[in-house]
Amino acid sequence: MNYKNPIYNQLGTIDCEVNHPEYGWIPFTASPEDAEAHGRELYHRILADGDVADYIPPSAEQVAASVRSERNGILALSDWTQLPDVPQATKDLWASYRQALRDIPEQEGFPYEVEWPETP
Repeated sequence: MNYKNPIYNQLGTIDCEVNHPEYGWIPFTASPEDAEAHGRELYHRILADGDVADYIPPSAEQVAASVRSERNGILALSDWTQLPDVPQATKDLWASYRQALRDIPEQEGFPYEVEWPETP
């Protein structure tokens, strides 16, 4: 099995790409505990080849961008709650939730520690 770009991930397994006969280069995670023999064999072969890149954790900016992206998606899913034909009681209930979502970047510990508000 041909592989390229092996790099340790945060779990200690190895992310890489393998050349699939039908689909071409596809993502694959090789693990010493893989249920399939080919996954275990590839893991040990990559180690033997000695060309595994170290895991580099994401920067604070990358983590913050990821949290904001998730938050923005949740906000978008609740946009309907503020439409003109929605009852005022529903708007009020959801408005505080939506504001809490917008305030997430102001939380102490952001972006590594995020307390998500409870959905109404």
